[in-house]
Amino acid sequence: MKNKRLRGGVQNVCLILLTLSALFLLARLPMLREIRLPGQVPALFSPEASPGGQEEEVLPAAMFPSMNLMVTGDSQYGRYGRLCVSADDTSLQQITPQFGEALGSASTAERVSDDVFRRALEGPGLYLELTAGQLPLEAAAAWLGERAVGFDQLLRAMALTIGEADAAQLFLLDGQGDIFRYDTALPASAVRTLCESFSPNGGYFSYETASEGVAPYTVLTAEALAPPDLLAELPAGYSVYNLLTALGLNAHTLSRYTESGGAEVVEESSRTLRITPDGGVTLISRGGSALYRASGRGLRETLAAAWRLAADLTEGTGASPLYLQAVEAAEGGYTLRFRYQAEGIPIFFSDEEDALTVSYQNGGVASFAYRCRSYGAAEEEPAALLPASMAQAIAAERPGSGLSVGYEDDGTGRLSAQWLR
Repeated sequence: MKNKRLRGGVQNVCLILLTLSALFLLARLPMLREIRLPGQVPALFSPEASPGGQEEEVLPAAMFPSMNLMVTGDSQYGRYGRLCVSADDTSLQQITPQFGEALGSASTAERVSDDVFRRALEGPGLYLELTAGQLPLEAAAAWLGERAVGFDQLLRAMALTIGEADAAQLFLLDGQGDIFRYDTALPASAVRTLCESFSPNGGYFSYETASEGVAPYTVLTAEALAPPDLLAELPAGYSVYNLLTALGLNAHTLSRYTESGGAEVVEESSRTLRITPDGGVTLISRGGSALYRASGRGLRETLAAAWRLAADLTEGTGASPLYLQAVEAAEGGYTLRFRYQAEGIPIFFSDEEDALTVSYQNGGVASFAYRCRSYGAAEEEPAALLPASMAQAIAAERPGSGLSVGYEDDGTGRLSAQWLR
């Protein structure tokens, strides 16, 4: 009897030791070390869950489109102009903090005439024109790290000039041609000093020429442009597995089938994901989705969530980066449109569709449509574009049109830069 009790005691001690050893080994697993509270377990196994918090309101400059830039030191010596300046360009990085400071201290708006604005442009000043077209000021403010002043129109361009006082003045231009002026707390000396660091290169505004018909504040340059030709292709990383993995979905799901045309369709819960052989990816969510859910329903939170989606699609497939092109308010949310660009020059599809369109409703992705592409420079030397003066004369045949440089992807695989209206 004593031997049985002894054996039972030894067995119990061994079981306890084995249990403790197993728990110790499990605790050393990296995955389980991150579990600190029971409420965190669902987030660990659900890649759809998006972190909340104020960090999502900090938006990277990389998501915003290129700008046309004009700098005036002393107008009698000419202006410095550049087209399609990317957000990572050092010139733009010097300028944007001043716009951010001015926007953050802007006072009540005053609508002004073209004459007032053009007189302001004669002195030292900075001018930025969106190559994307128009964006809500709230989106531009997020890029500058500030909150938007009261401005309900869509932003087309903005300028910082030296007024009669010691502070700079901020001008906002909307897509309808209206101009609004704000007083700021930014010292005029800061604008003047920065303008003096740019040497004139023959840049000019459209209104400064005898040719009429082109939008007056279009930035033009005297130097000849010869952007490289591009080759468009489907990136090597474009696959059903990579896309499902990038989106945080089950890459081994059996809830999928192949259509007769070769498209792969994945149905999961209330979502349907369709992936075509030519690079088209669409998702439709019925009843709302937790996929890339925004931390709030404001524009900043929506922009941050959509940017995560755009970045994951790019990184997961090896495609070219995406840039914000337009924002439209919709019932219960927003529709955001992204495009491609190469060295700052926009790339447009000939069918006028977007590279990525994301619709948000009630903080979640209702649908998105993505065209996966990779753009690389061709080896051959490109032909120079028409001089800006000739392009301006041609564009003037359609009064009020804009004039910009861009690529048009018509599906042939090779793209050449051209003047676009």
